[in-house]
Amino acid sequence: MPILSLAGDALWIIALSIMAGGSRSAWGRIAPETKIPLQFAQNGAPTWRFKRNIALSAFPATAFVVGILLVVFNRNVAADPSTALIFFGVRATVAALFAIMHLRWLTAALELLDREGLLKPLP
Repeated sequence: MPILSLAGDALWIIALSIMAGGSRSAWGRIAPETKIPLQFAQNGAPTWRFKRNIALSAFPATAFVVGILLVVFNRNVAADPSTALIFFGVRATVAALFAIMHLRWLTAALELLDREGLLKPLP
């Protein structure tokens, strides 16, 4: 069922564009030398910090690689309608989860940077 494959591709494109848009808007508010928290502990304290270019591109790059792997697996499966539907469901769910995880992380990171006084004001 090529229509489900195309719909899955469209959902991944939308998810990646949401992640790229969020990262792009945060990019302008963060100085290049600022270290952004990439991971948070249970109590909300930042654990890992990376420079702006690595931190803001980590989620979208990981999502892109996972999306490509899902496309490869989807293309190698026999053309069974039930299998195509299952793979579409997996691709749609994973795309949405990556977008939500990225936006939640970005919100938490920007709030922490704002509390630390490391964000530029909104234009």
